[in-house]
Amino acid sequence: MQQGKPQQRTMKPEQAMALATQLIEANRLSEAENLCRRVIQAQPGSHAAWFSLGLIAVKSGKLPVAAEMMKNAAKLAPAHAPYHRSLGEVHRRLGAFAQAIEYGTNAVRLAPADPEAHYNLALALSDSGANDNAAAQYKKVLTLNPSHNLAANNLGAVLERMGNEKDAEQAYARAIAINPRHAEAQNNLGAILSARGDLDKARACFSAAIEADPGFVHAHYNLSTLKKYTADDPHLKALEAIARQGGAMPAETRLRYCFAVGKAFEDVGRYDEAFAAYAEGNCLKRASFTYDEKQTTESIGAIIGAYDKKFAAKKAKGCADETPVFILGMPRSGTTLIEQIVSSHSDVHGAGELHDLGDAISEVTGAPAVGNYMQWLKDADAKTLSRIGEAYVSKVRARDPKALRITDKMPGNFFYVGLIHKILPKAKIIHAVRNPMDTCFSNYSRLFNETMVFAYDLRELGRYYRNYKRMMDHWHAVLPKGTILDMSYEELVADQEAQSRRLIEFCGLEWQDACLEFHKNDRPVKTASIAQVRKPMYKNSIARWERFRERLAPLRAAIEEGETI
Repeated sequence: MQQGKPQQRTMKPEQAMALATQLIEANRLSEAENLCRRVIQAQPGSHAAWFSLGLIAVKSGKLPVAAEMMKNAAKLAPAHAPYHRSLGEVHRRLGAFAQAIEYGTNAVRLAPADPEAHYNLALALSDSGANDNAAAQYKKVLTLNPSHNLAANNLGAVLERMGNEKDAEQAYARAIAINPRHAEAQNNLGAILSARGDLDKARACFSAAIEADPGFVHAHYNLSTLKKYTADDPHLKALEAIARQGGAMPAETRLRYCFAVGKAFEDVGRYDEAFAAYAEGNCLKRASFTYDEKQTTESIGAIIGAYDKKFAAKKAKGCADETPVFILGMPRSGTTLIEQIVSSHSDVHGAGELHDLGDAISEVTGAPAVGNYMQWLKDADAKTLSRIGEAYVSKVRARDPKALRITDKMPGNFFYVGLIHKILPKAKIIHAVRNPMDTCFSNYSRLFNETMVFAYDLRELGRYYRNYKRMMDHWHAVLPKGTILDMSYEELVADQEAQSRRLIEFCGLEWQDACLEFHKNDRPVKTASIAQVRKPMYKNSIARWERFRERLAPLRAAIEEGETI
């Protein structure tokens, strides 16, 4: 006997909606939608049917339709909190954060004891950048449901964005205590431990994340940065297994995998495979953004043309504070190592890569901090220059009011050396110098946390290096002798004590032997040199590029032959 279709027309509305719910759960969306529309046709005020149409639209990837259907439900049942909660989540996914927060606020007002309502509101607040309010909502979730490990992990992420790493660490640890197999929380805690120099515990966290989720490429990548591989390393085998499994990865995931496996292949001497992986990772990253290389070149040319010897000789009182120490140069040229040595001195606070200079410029002048700053600097009066210097000092001083010196190791500040000399004439400026091929390849073989837009194409990277060199040569030519201390990475490695003493003397400080034990300095480090600066001085990064000499021919040509855009 042939089985017929369910007798939908004879069902009561509540029976029809119960069946629609079952169909939605079974992913039989077309049948569920037809059933809901029949219910609405018979009973236009059925808010449950409108809401179910919204759920069907969500499952179908039609978020704007979902929002409209759920709005109809909420209009018909304005006191029903789950409708507002779901509307908030749909609008969050649409990027309409103001509306997401409005609906989320309605949901927690209507259902103050519902942890999921607070959780969804916290997500919207976090995505909108309202970190303080998001943290408060995540804490409310954990009060209502202490075992909500997602809320604990997300609280950690928000606290970390706010610069509260101590409490962030505790939040991640709480998420792990609730669920030790929470891979993202393990990875997040590992990142904090890594920055602090607690590398063994960081490796353990990344390994736990991988054990919980073997396909979690982000954790594989993070672990790869903290270890030296051997041919029989189980993690190398795990990385190769991911490739054998096949299947498409999202581009962001794939590029992380490429940098991780490239590092592993290089460590074990499989250089052709390593370079192929690096090249693929760089290609994927480069395709993800636009870069106006010509604008960079033109800005540097304009600054060099306007900041000539005559302009450099114009007296500018500036701010006479001696606190700032700028450590600058190309990324991966030794800036982190220099800061680690200098900040091992008891009178120095190592602040890392700061955006304070650009912020101070914008706050005082209203001008953008990027591009050709000579457009406003050439006409700036002494009061403006002093105010910029004072604003900068105020910002860095807030990090450690008692330190005699505070370092700012933003590499790209090489662009601003002349400006720094005008606003802070007594600031110390240390220029990290390294073999150009080693410097550039070290950039090319790393995935940066912040987009170094010039670093993911060999020719663009080489041309950027030439622009940087051109800029620094100009500053040496027009500024008074002794303004800038060039510190060679190779000389620092070859004669650690003599060069370290030069650094400390240049900073105007008495020598301390602790500066020779920089690897014991436990200050947070958030650059690509996290692992390197936790080890005593070593020499195996010198001439590293030679392993890839033939592959790096385009880079070498761009650097040495003056290749133009």
